[in-house]
Amino acid sequence: MRNDALKPDRRSTRLSISLPVTISGVDAEGSKFSETVRTQIVNKHGAKISTARHIAKGTEIMVESPALGVAAKATVVWLSEKHHGENLHYAGLQLHEPQNLWGIEFPPDDWSHEAREEPAPAPEATASPAPPPEAEPEAVVTSLAAEEITIRMLQELQQAADAHAEEFRDHLKQLIQRLGLEVEVDLRERVAHAKAHEVGVLEEEIRVLRESLRASREEIARLEARTQELRASLQATMDDLEPPPTPLDEARRQLSVMADGVVERMNRAAEAGLNQYRALLQQELQESAARLRPAAKAPSPPPRGPARQP
Repeated sequence: MRNDALKPDRRSTRLSISLPVTISGVDAEGSKFSETVRTQIVNKHGAKISTARHIAKGTEIMVESPALGVAAKATVVWLSEKHHGENLHYAGLQLHEPQNLWGIEFPPDDWSHEAREEPAPAPEATASPAPPPEAEPEAVVTSLAAEEITIRMLQELQQAADAHAEEFRDHLKQLIQRLGLEVEVDLRERVAHAKAHEVGVLEEEIRVLRESLRASREEIARLEARTQELRASLQATMDDLEPPPTPLDEARRQLSVMADGVVERMNRAAEAGLNQYRALLQQELQESAARLRPAAKAPSPPPRGPARQP
């Protein structure tokens, strides 16, 4: 990673983190655009992003953070000379107003306020001038020197203790910030993994539903074809069937039945009369034959004329 990626943004701690943001404005060709990009480095004063747009240096754009739902103005202050991965190149953005636009929950300490100035070292305690040696004994001089040395040692110990305490507080803050950042990154990774898992499950369910829908459509198509065949067969069967009889046809049928009955009865009556006539005729023939038998035994008289033909 280039050390000069964010030259104007050295005033606050930089974090190497990939976050989605939306940039919009006018590109180098004069066309309006809106693009969702990912950050490479962020801090309170700006960010380093990767973009597929050709944006001129010094261009003012709008940066929107989906995590917070807020937007801020920024200026393109640096552009990479070479492209990388999928024709993307790096660009450095400087926010017009320093702020935590990226939604970092545990930002570094210098994001919330300006870096404090180092306190001026405390002036060393100056020993009060010793009184002009007069006729003081040597013990008094030794006591004053020992007191001065003791005061200086106490001051040095106090300064060392304060320095150690300040260093300990700084280390503690850095540790808390590092732990907070690690926890935040871990939470983001877990959320991204969970979302990816949920998306995978939803995509699998959608695939199964699509296959089921396609099978249902095929089954419906088969049923429609079968319905068409049944309709055609039913139509052919109805065409082959005779139409139902009308009242006139029914009357004609009944009249035909009655005529057939009358003819049958007449035939029976005629046959019965013919049988009776035959019986009577046979009886008359028998009686005539009986009468002719005695006459045949007697001599027949001579014919008187031409015989009558029966």
